[in-house]
Order: sequence, then C-alpha cells, then structure tokens
Amino acid sequence: MTLTAEAKQVVKYWETLVDDRIEWQNTWQEVSDYSVGRGDFVTTRVPGQQRNIRIYDSTSSDANVLLGAAMHSMASNPNTDWFDIRFSEDVLNEDEAGKEWLQAIKPRLRAAFSRPESGFTTQMSELYADLPAFGTACMFIEDDPAIGAKFISVPLREVYIDVDHQGLVTVIFREFQLQAWQAAEMFPQAFEDGLLPKVKKSLDKHPNKKFRFLHHVRRNTNRLPGKIDAANRPWESIYIALDDQTVPKESGFFENPYAVPRWTLDTGEKYGRGPGIKTLPEQKMLNAMWRTYIRGVEKAVDPPLLVEDDGVLPGSSIRVTPSALISVRTDGKLDPVRPLQVGANFPVAKDMVEDRTSKVQKGWHSEIIQAFQDPRMTATQVIELARLSQRILSPVMARLQVDALNPMLVRVFDIESKRSDFPPPPEGMEDSELEIEYVSPIARAQKQSDAQAIMDTFAAVLAVSEVAPEVLDNIDMDVATRAIARGNSVPLGVLRSTSDVEERRAIQQEQEAQQQQMQQLQQGAETVAKLLPGIAANTTANAGAAA
Repeated sequence: MTLTAEAKQVVKYWETLVDDRIEWQNTWQEVSDYSVGRGDFVTTRVPGQQRNIRIYDSTSSDANVLLGAAMHSMASNPNTDWFDIRFSEDVLNEDEAGKEWLQAIKPRLRAAFSRPESGFTTQMSELYADLPAFGTACMFIEDDPAIGAKFISVPLREVYIDVDHQGLVTVIFREFQLQAWQAAEMFPQAFEDGLLPKVKKSLDKHPNKKFRFLHHVRRNTNRLPGKIDAANRPWESIYIALDDQTVPKESGFFENPYAVPRWTLDTGEKYGRGPGIKTLPEQKMLNAMWRTYIRGVEKAVDPPLLVEDDGVLPGSSIRVTPSALISVRTDGKLDPVRPLQVGANFPVAKDMVEDRTSKVQKGWHSEIIQAFQDPRMTATQVIELARLSQRILSPVMARLQVDALNPMLVRVFDIESKRSDFPPPPEGMEDSELEIEYVSPIARAQKQSDAQAIMDTFAAVLAVSEVAPEVLDNIDMDVATRAIARGNSVPLGVLRSTSDVEERRAIQQEQEAQQQQMQQLQQGAETVAKLLPGIAANTTANAGAAA
C-alpha cells in the first residue's frame, strides 16, 4: 500500500519539523542528563534504566518538583475554583435567565476537571514537571464517550510543532508507538478494512510488537461554508500508519485537542525556554564542583598512603585515588607508612558550592515558593510576597493561560456541551459569546492589585474630602464597587444587576418621599393642634367682647 499524495505531503512536512527540532532535543537531553533526570530525547534507554548517573547535585531536580507542584496549586488546582464562565456582554451577565444558566453549567464544567476518571490532576502534574524543565509541554484532551473529557500528558519527545504568523501553535505532529493489540483497539474500523496489514499479521503471534504512527492536527484553512462534517471542521486531523504506509483514520475537531504551553519564548523561536534550560550551565558547574568536592572528601577520609621503598619502581605511576599506595624512597628519615597530605581547602569549596546552589535556586524561583511556606509570615508579608510573585510569574501565567488553560477549557466546554443532559442556553443567547475568567490564587493576586489600588485611592480621597468635600464627586461609587468585587473574584450571583439596583433605589426614593410627606403632614397636624387652644380662647374672648 502507498500513501495518498496528501498524506505524503503531511509526512514530508513532518520531516522538515524533525530537522528543525534536532538542536532542541539535544538541549533537552542535556537538561535531563545533568539537571532534572526525566525524559529521553536522543539517548535510548530501556524502561527502568537509571537516568541521573551524571547528576551529583539534586538542586534542580528538587526545585523542578517544587515549582511544578506550586504552579499546579496556584493556577489550576482541581480542589478549588480556578476558573469562572461569563458572557462577554455584561448586560447578559445581569439577566436572570443568563445567570441561572451560568450557575447551572459551572458545576458541570468543574466536575469535568475534578472527577478522577478524567485524569486531569495526575496528567497536569506531569505537564507541570515538563514545562519548567524543558520550556515546552503538551496535553491531549480526548473525547471519551464513556466519561467525557480525558486528559493525556504527551511526552515532549513525541511532539513537533509549528506556529502561525501570530506565534500561536496551530500545527501539531505527534509520533508515537502502539503495540499491535493497542493499534487494533484504537483503529477498529481500519483494522477490519485491512488498512493495517502488518498490525493484523502480528496480532496473533506477536501482539506486543510495536508499530509507529503519526498524528497530525492543524487549523483547517480550506473549510467550506455551511458544512460541519468531520472533514470540514475548524481543525483537521489525520492519523498515518508509518509502517503500513496507510491512513487508518481521518477526521476533524471543533476545537484544538492539543494544548502546548511554553514557559517563555525568545523572539523567533517556536519552542519555549524554562528554568531547566536557563540554569543548565550553572547546574553543570554545580555537578562538577560536587564531583570534585566528593573526591576531596574521600581523599581526606581515606587518603593515599606513602609507603617506603628503595625508590619509586621503574614504570610505576603515581596514584592519588583514595586508598592508593605510592612507593617512595625516604632513606629511613620519615615514617615508613604515612598519609599523603592533599591540601584540600574545604571552606573555599563549600562557599563556591553554596554560591552556585543559590544561583540555581534563584533561577527556579525557589525563594518565592519556599517563602510562602513560612508559618511566621504576617498577613502584610504575605500580601507583599504575592505582589512580588505576581510581577515575576505573571508573564509565565499569561502565556500558560493562552497556550494551555484556555484551549483546555474551550475543548472541555465543546465536549460537555454535546452531551444530551447539558443545559441549553436561554432563548436568544444561543450565539452569545462566553469568556473565561480565572479565579485561581495567583490570578486573584493579579486582579486584587487593581482592587487594592481603588481602595488606596478611596483612602486618599477621603482624607482630602475633610478639607474639600466636593472631591468625592470625582468617584463613581457604583463602578468602583463593581471593580473591587471583580478584582476580588466575587461570584456573579452576589452582585445585583444594574437594573435591580436602579429599581431598588427608585422604590427607596419613593418610600423616602412618602415618609417625608407623612412627616410634613404630621408636623402640620401637630402645629395645628398646638394652635387650636389659642384660636379657641381668642374666639371666646372676641365673642364675649362683642356681647
């Protein structure tokens, strides 16, 4: 069998991306070998083989685990509310029907991430370990008919990407292997149609034999208007069996099923650079220092010995390894056996190691992450530290939202909305746009700075108003209140709609007017009541005088 012309073009395109990634995978292999000890890109190892034989210092590997766990907790912790859904138009957010629908779908979307079957917690942990280490990671969100959205962290060694003119990842290749029985299970129709002859031949006698496959997803630029069939969706998808040279499956997606976050980008580059790459020179130096330090300690504890002889034996070499024996001629003037003084300066070596360790930890932002764990911190210190972490990590978090969290949420919404029990939007809001609002701890810290700025302005204006009360006219209290609420990530249901507030104020003003009128009538009646005795007395007196 041979591939179609279109499939051949896909394979040719992939081969160019393979060539583009050669230097990257060499760098990633160095990060694995000398820094974090996870993943292989150039080196081939059998499962379970030791990866960290070149790592003498675990500063980077420990920091990678710590930073990944902190990112997971701060950005997308499934045990807390880390995102919210709103209408793009504020007027719809204040509509009662719109509010009820949003309140109905939010628990459904959150459950898609929190249920154990989705694998979100475990797979995101793997993604957050790859992302800071190599600067790039990948997640595939599969539509499982039984459970809904299912998250699969894809090894970086399998991923090849390309970007559009805006730098967004719009082309993804994944080269992977499947055992024969797995391929028959993944492509049942192609297996029955005879599109996987080598897999079928191997299935009975060698079901565990592995075969190579290629998955290609890209933005569909040739869509026909008015059609929504599998081949005309916004994202096109094709699987290619590289060993059988066939196409076992071709379809499409409404949303990109791959999320490819990148830590930071250098101008003109497609793959990201994370702390693992940026601290690699320091970590390699740290490994070399520890190797030398350990050898010095071994010599100090178990030094080479100088042993008396008639002379250094012809052809013998000087060995200075621990426990080595060196034959020397002393003419009986020195002890026949004595240790060799190696002259190691351990304080200097220790200072150099600590200095390099500090630089590596700083590159992994360990000082910020560890500071949050200090139980002695006051509330003021926590706020200041949150602001500091916001300034340092906010660019990373912004890219994480664009490259990973947004595509994941859009993909999950697409999967869940197609289920029969998903609540339909209110009438007239079917085509209304939705937007994602992040309410994770670090997202809240970013937005709370705006709320804090408003509160600081309030405090300053109130101080000035004691001298010039008219300055309060500069502040729209309603707008400020809603900005503070949004900055503190207050749920939509807590705030009343603008129309509701206006209606309540109109009723209150009417009640106040009625109350004021009643008070005026009451005051008038009291005045009349006070005047009546005088009027009556005057009337009697006038009547008497007339008589």
